[in-house]
Amino acid sequence: MSKKTSTNKKPMGFGNTSRRFTQSERRARGSLVKDRFAFEQAMQGHDCQKIREGGDFVVQKRDFFGEKVGEATTYEVKTVNSKLTEAQEKRQRQLGRNRYKIARY
Repeated sequence: MSKKTSTNKKPMGFGNTSRRFTQSERRARGSLVKDRFAFEQAMQGHDCQKIREGGDFVVQKRDFFGEKVGEATTYEVKTVNSKLTEAQEKRQRQLGRNRYKIARY
């Protein structure tokens, strides 16, 4: 029987690094920016909820006593020059510019 030769071409001999670092740098930066946005909204006293489709967050402004003020606004959080997808553009047309906003970091 022939013995299998192991070719370990992994950097520094550490396990499977491709599974460990799955997010690209751009996606990791995007998730950090979304966390930052949610934190800033919470610090201002606004109610900020993550949503699945049609935007990243729904933000409801609250006054000093915790009562809702105005309409809920959908925010799409983007980094630098990233463009809106077709679905995001469609949602922006549906809600209008005053209820769908883009926050850039």
